Amino acid sequence: MIRAARFLGGYLRQERVRVREEEVLVPMPDGGEVEGTLYLPRGARPAPGWVVLHGVSVPGRRHESLLRFSRAMAASGAAVLVPDVPAWRALRVRSETARAALIPAAAYLRGRPEVLPGGVGVVGFSFGATHALIASTDPGLRDVVRTVVGFGGYCDLRRAIACMFTGEHEWDGRRYRLDPDPYGRWILAANYLAAVPGMEGMGRVAREAHELAAEAGRRRTFAGEADYDPLKAAARERLSPEEREVWDLLAPPFGAPVGDPARARALADALSDAVLAADPELDPRRVMPELRARVVLAHGEADRLIPFTESLRTYAALPERLDRSVTVTRLFAHSTGSSAVRAVEYGVEGLRFFQLLRRALR
Repeated sequence: MIRAARFLGGYLRQERVRVREEEVLVPMPDGGEVEGTLYLPRGARPAPGWVVLHGVSVPGRRHESLLRFSRAMAASGAAVLVPDVPAWRALRVRSETARAALIPAAAYLRGRPEVLPGGVGVVGFSFGATHALIASTDPGLRDVVRTVVGFGGYCDLRRAIACMFTGEHEWDGRRYRLDPDPYGRWILAANYLAAVPGMEGMGRVAREAHELAAEAGRRRTFAGEADYDPLKAAARERLSPEEREVWDLLAPPFGAPVGDPARARALADALSDAVLAADPELDPRRVMPELRARVVLAHGEADRLIPFTESLRTYAALPERLDRSVTVTRLFAHSTGSSAVRAVEYGVEGLRFFQLLRRALR
């Protein structure tokens, strides 16, 4: 309870957070090094160690939300290492990236005198949330990672991709609809569009999608805003008529639906096939039975990038023998929907979030 209260105090009053921040170089198995930021609590006593993985975004560990979270974690009494993940900052989606980042980061953290001996915890955001779970089953991490906390991850990649195009998702027989954040479509197209059978010549569309996603990362604004329409239109002018048909499914103007719904679903299905054929380990369900760590999941109800039903699906897929929990809250999301928390709901949502923090920082 004390750690959760300290976290909240640090998160809500950043100007008063007093933690130590140190830029470090994490040794890699190949002899190279990767940059990272280490956040340490005040005081001389060793603290529990945590590795925090950012998502697939250009700012990476420099994103304002991640900085705020990491400082609050350190204020709660934790030693927090946020390693740079260059592949994710370059918007490259590959399954081995999390494992390659976590193994040396955990080893580095465990070697620091400020960190309590024993295992470490891992926090992952978005794509990093799912892949923190997957990586924790690696033989090099299985006995090291004691807790995985995941914010906004996916479970069923096919369902998540379908929602990115159609806005439709479901859980336990109930159907939901949202206006999807186009950032997810752009990232997938940038990485895998040219791997779809029959679309091998769509490399130019993939590059335009990559640049649009990168610009959203540089601006650090919601990719669904009308401000991106001039960029979409300029990219469209550079494409052939055949390429434009695909582009219109990926990047329609603000307020316009994603083209023909049937074609959008077909492209989502084709992309799903291409992704999983190229990299089957992107499916977390393959390793769920091997999980040993305690798992704490959280998701924003209004999330428009990855729907909250994916965290519910992850929770249901986890082995029952695990210490596991899931929280759906209206207090945060990748990108918000139209719903907002009413004043009378803040008490309930705040209590739910506090309980989430207690479980995560235990």
